[in-house]
Amino acid sequence: MKVCIVCPYGISSPGGVWNHIQNLSNEIKNKKIDHIIVFPTSNYNLKNNNYYQIGKPFKIRSAGSIANITISPFIGDKVKNFLSSYNPDLIHIHEPFAGSLPMFFIKYAKCKIVATFHSNNGTWLYKYKMSTLFKSLYNKIDYKIAVSSSAKNYINKHFKNNYVIIPNGINTEKFKSYTNTKNSKVVNLLCIGRNDNRKGLKYLIEALENYKFEFPLELTIIGHDYKGNKIDGIKIYNPGIVSEELKQQILVNSDILCAPSLGYESFGIILLEAMASNTVVIASNIEGYNEIISHDINGLLFEPKNPKSIYESINYIYKNKQHKDLIIKNGQNTLNNYDWNNISDKIIEVYKNLK
Repeated sequence: MKVCIVCPYGISSPGGVWNHIQNLSNEIKNKKIDHIIVFPTSNYNLKNNNYYQIGKPFKIRSAGSIANITISPFIGDKVKNFLSSYNPDLIHIHEPFAGSLPMFFIKYAKCKIVATFHSNNGTWLYKYKMSTLFKSLYNKIDYKIAVSSSAKNYINKHFKNNYVIIPNGINTEKFKSYTNTKNSKVVNLLCIGRNDNRKGLKYLIEALENYKFEFPLELTIIGHDYKGNKIDGIKIYNPGIVSEELKQQILVNSDILCAPSLGYESFGIILLEAMASNTVVIASNIEGYNEIISHDINGLLFEPKNPKSIYESINYIYKNKQHKDLIIKNGQNTLNNYDWNNISDKIIEVYKNLK
């Protein structure tokens, strides 16, 4: 079986979709499925020989974020030539209406198509009733997957159908190889995310600025360059965009992951990565996150846009060490539902049934 996986996003803007695709790629490679990943052209030095690039990406503002997608109407011939040369048995498209690249693949496909819908806010085109123009393309999709209930509910607003939920997953083994060097005298707080307003970093910063902690605390921000104020008494480390390996090491060495997003999160893979790192998760009580986090069981949920609620959550974890250990244990148990080995088997079963 030859599978073509299409990612609409440039690799220079890593996020949940890229995380999903790379993990899926690793799993199906281990299970001897021939595949290639197609995505917009990148300036990165790519060493992976199963990557193929088509179309220049542009940064498009969408749903409070920046989508790094290609919108060129002139890449159709390149897509046709690629399909003719690679001749896949099946195409698996992620976010099928995010830019022109996935839509050309649907248009010119002569094989079965699987689509995975990741977003709970979708491409900005939906908001302008453009979904009616997508209908003919949508009807060519043979099997439709959503990564969560919130993603399913969102796409159902525009295309009513039966969507099968196959969630994001995590490879827990990766996190077991890192050495834990946590400093028991300092609470290591971590925030991960692109420099988008919807990630809610400003509310975490306000919590640290406006409330006093009775214990030493350090904050690490990864995913973007932090240009904000210094905070009295709190060291801020900002390595920017880091490799996957360094991100995993930082997670293992953190006590608390704070995810203060304001909304539009369909899943929250970083929450699972924190659990795999034995790091406590505190997160906004929003769709996507509250499908993974059960409050005070495998993490804490706080009120979005509420610095005081963030402050109280951090304090609670520090002052209740026994319960903190229970939350970590429950987080480990949660991961059983998101093991990539099992999730990839479900996706491969879809492939086999369509072929």
